[in-house]
Amino acid sequence: MNRSTLIAPALVFASLLPSCSGVPANGAGEPEPAPSWSRTASLSVARADAPSRTTAADDDDYGLPTEKFAEPQRNFDEVRKSLLASYYDPTLTEEGLYRAAVAGMLERADPSMRKWNRLLSPGDLAELHRDLQGEVVGVGVKISFDPATGYIDVLGALPGSPAEQAGLAPPDKIVTVDGNLYKGRALKDVIGDIRGKAGDKVTLSILRGDKLVTVPLLREKVKYDLVTGLVVDKDVGYVRIPSFNAKTPDALAGVLSDLSAKKVRGLVLDLRGCPGGSFDDAIASVSELLPAGTTVATLKKRAAVEVVPTRRAEVLTGLPMSVLVDHDTSSGGELVAAALQEQAHAVVVGERTFGKWTVQTVEDLPNGYAIKYTLALFQTPSGKSFQGVGLAPDVEVDMPSPAIERALAITDPAKRLDADVQLRTAASLLARGH
Repeated sequence: MNRSTLIAPALVFASLLPSCSGVPANGAGEPEPAPSWSRTASLSVARADAPSRTTAADDDDYGLPTEKFAEPQRNFDEVRKSLLASYYDPTLTEEGLYRAAVAGMLERADPSMRKWNRLLSPGDLAELHRDLQGEVVGVGVKISFDPATGYIDVLGALPGSPAEQAGLAPPDKIVTVDGNLYKGRALKDVIGDIRGKAGDKVTLSILRGDKLVTVPLLREKVKYDLVTGLVVDKDVGYVRIPSFNAKTPDALAGVLSDLSAKKVRGLVLDLRGCPGGSFDDAIASVSELLPAGTTVATLKKRAAVEVVPTRRAEVLTGLPMSVLVDHDTSSGGELVAAALQEQAHAVVVGERTFGKWTVQTVEDLPNGYAIKYTLALFQTPSGKSFQGVGLAPDVEVDMPSPAIERALAITDPAKRLDADVQLRTAASLLARGH
C-alpha cells in the first residue's frame, strides 16, 4: 500500500479554508508531503468550528469489552453471516459490512484517536490530494455553517476571487446553493455544491439585510491559505501562515526574503486559526526560521523516538520573534509555535492552543479507498507533549474569533495594529526587547 503522513485536526472533507484542524507521508521512514486536513472547509475556502476535545465519557461510549476475544476470524465470520441472513434491513450487503468493519477498526480500536483514524472514500482521498496543492475549484468564499438553521454565514472572500468580485462580504448569509437548502444537513454538503468544474456556473441566494438577492458566479481555480506579510509598528515584520500545504514553504521564503530586504528588526508570526496540514511542509516552513541542523520536534512512534531536524535552508534567523496563537491553532501550527518557543526563544502570545499533537498516516487501499490512522505523537524539541491540553502562551491575551477575522481583513498596518490587540501586544514585546 502507498503511505503518506500528515498532522491535522478533525476530518471534514471539502477543505474549508483551513482555519488552522489541519487538513499524509509515504513509508515508514521519512514523512512525505501530506495533505492539509482542516476542521474548516476550504471549498473555495471556509471556516467551521473546531472539533471538541475527546472526553472520558465519549471514550466510554466508544469503548470495547476487554475480555479475551478468542478465535477472532471465526467469530467475525459468524457475525457477518448472521447479519447477512437475519438483519432486519434487507439492503444490508456484504460489501457494506466489510466497509463498516474497516471503519469500525479505525474508529473504535483506540477511542482516544477516533477523530483522526478514518476510512477515506475515493472521493475523500481525491479532495485530500487537491487540498495538498493549496488550490481548489470554487468561488473563494469563506463561510461558517449552522446545520440547525441551514444558514451559511459569509466570513469573507479571497482576494480576486469570484466571490470578492461579486461583493460577497459579512454579514451576508447564503440561503441556497443552486436552489438547495441545508437545514439539518452537513457542511460537506454545502462545500460539495459550491465546488465543481472550472467555468461552470453556481447560483447563490443571499440574504442581505432584509432582502434576498440572487448571485450567479462562475467557478474557477482559487488559491487559498496564502502566506502574507507586511511591516507593522515601524520596522517589525509580520507574517501570517493560515495552514501548511505544498505551496507554503516557497511562499514563506519569498515573504521572509522581502522582509529581510526591508531590514525589519523583529518578526511576528501569526498562526492563529492554523489547523496544521502537511507534516513535511510544516517542518520545511519552520526550518526557514531556524539555523541548519536545529531539532524541530521529536516523533514518538510505536517502537522508537525519532528526532526531526530542520529540512530546508534558513531564510531569516536571529531576529527577536513573537508567535500569535489561539484556541484554533492546532497540530502543525502548535508544532511550529513550540519549536520557535524552545529553539528561537520566541514569545508566544494569545490563547491556549487546541491540543492535537498527533501525526496521521494515509495508506491507499487496492480498491481506491484509503485508511488514515495515527502513526506517532509529536513532541517539542525538549520532549514535551501538550496532547489534549494545548500549548499555553507566554503572554495571554484574549481576543474573540470574530474580532480576529475582522482584523485580518485590514491591510493598512496602522489600522491593523489598532484593531488587533494580540498583534499589538506581540509587536510591543519586541519593541521592549522581550
